[in-house]
Amino acid sequence: MRILALGDVIGPAAVEYLTANLNAWRKQYSIDFTAVNAENASFLAGISPDAAQRLLAAGADVLTGGNHTMQTRTVFPMLDGDSRILRPINFPAEVPGYGSSVLTSAAGVRVLVINAMGNAFIEPVLDNPFPYIERALAREKGNYDVAMLDFHAEATGEKLAVAHAFDGRLSAMWGTHTHVPTADAQVLPRGTGYVTDLGATAPTGGILGVRADIICERFRRKIPVPYKPAEGPVRAEGAVFDIDEKTGACRSVTRVSL
Repeated sequence: MRILALGDVIGPAAVEYLTANLNAWRKQYSIDFTAVNAENASFLAGISPDAAQRLLAAGADVLTGGNHTMQTRTVFPMLDGDSRILRPINFPAEVPGYGSSVLTSAAGVRVLVINAMGNAFIEPVLDNPFPYIERALAREKGNYDVAMLDFHAEATGEKLAVAHAFDGRLSAMWGTHTHVPTADAQVLPRGTGYVTDLGATAPTGGILGVRADIICERFRRKIPVPYKPAEGPVRAEGAVFDIDEKTGACRSVTRVSL
């Protein structure tokens, strides 16, 4: 099977772009399952119910989250009620939503999706993600054919550590959060497809999806300046994972910029 994973969706323009193009890309690349990190779909403030519904209708099989997911409280009922919308699994248990889900692809392959968040240089600081990932794999043993992890983290070393710790037990793992794509797409020794960061689905021409002049002003003067979306054409960055669904091993990882 072929899995398309797309990096952080930033703002309404990016939602519009995926709404218009995602289904066509699925056909073009023969995609069986699509994962989209949507924690910034409401522009650095979580995801609204409307944006979530539009992305799912456009062809996303699962929406993963990160440190901004819980900022939009109107999406809390959807987090509790729709297994296709995840938040990091290592949030406290009383927080709405779920951090993992078993979904079925159009071809009938059972896909375990786990969403977790790192600890280094990122807020809020959550529990150690390792035991949460371990428990999710153990809890769903026998219920899935392919397992994948969106690890939302800042530190590259932390992402690599998780990847090597679970190499061979995940079919695919990718990092999100930094909004900058990395050039290390690879298949690890025991068969896990890996890339440190997918990048972002965002308007180009700015800095991490935000207008460049605003970010420069914040760095120069050290005072708060309200964020505004970058302008320019939207680009969707991510990767395609080619998985042997019978063994769960990844055959190849290919970066895409759409």
